[in-house]
Amino acid sequence: MSDRFPLSLHHLTALDATPAQLVELAQDSGCAHVCLFTYVPEAARDAFAMVMPDDVPALKAVMDKCGITACNLEVFPLDGTDDAAGFASALQTGAALGATRATAHIHEVADEAEAIARFAAFCDLAKEHGIVAGLEFNAFSAVNDIESAARIVHGAGRANGQLVCDALHLFRNGGTVEAVAAQADIIGYAQFCDGPMERDRSEWWREAVGTRELAGCGEFPLSELAEVLREGTVIEVEIPRKAEMKAGIPAADRVRAAVTAVRSVLP
Repeated sequence: MSDRFPLSLHHLTALDATPAQLVELAQDSGCAHVCLFTYVPEAARDAFAMVMPDDVPALKAVMDKCGITACNLEVFPLDGTDDAAGFASALQTGAALGATRATAHIHEVADEAEAIARFAAFCDLAKEHGIVAGLEFNAFSAVNDIESAARIVHGAGRANGQLVCDALHLFRNGGTVEAVAAQADIIGYAQFCDGPMERDRSEWWREAVGTRELAGCGEFPLSELAEVLREGTVIEVEIPRKAEMKAGIPAADRVRAAVTAVRSVLP
């Protein structure tokens, strides 16, 4: 394993950890960054440990002590009823923690032109806070494949607009390593996990948020995927395993296994 790709620990990998504990877990497992939730839609806020503005001083102190920085902020739903004030506060909170990126999903659009306009507006808002906007494609949004997402990023024409590539959503929605290679210049960060190439659609949501497989234990060509990413692309370890959490396996053990597995598939 080389040092071509800095690692970031996604909070979904250890949802039972507080943000401060996540930072400590990142340090212990050799990750350089963490992914934090600074914005969550109202209906889902009980499920995620969202970082609030008042949390910043204490959390920043832990991050500085551990030498860990915030990479990615989640998650910003662009659905036409965007919470501009909430988004701005969440981006400001992330910026105060040194975050450099924020992930957006697009929902409920009439056409691609509308999607481009929404993403461009989010890029402009993120730019005010010195943050790069990343568009993530997934089956639970209006943009579910890498080609469509890339057209939107290019169409927005913003220097701080990039693409987020989650291996689960890439391969489950028919994407290929070749498709990633074609868009590698605009992929700012990739999220790694593993799984079967095919799974009943009724199981997709549960898998995405709670039952992903360790890298190297499924059918995704993760080593080949890493080979076509630009050197320096941040790779997030996003491997929620709720069954293990409920079985009492400590977060430290789950994180260590997840990070070790991702490292094992990197060139």
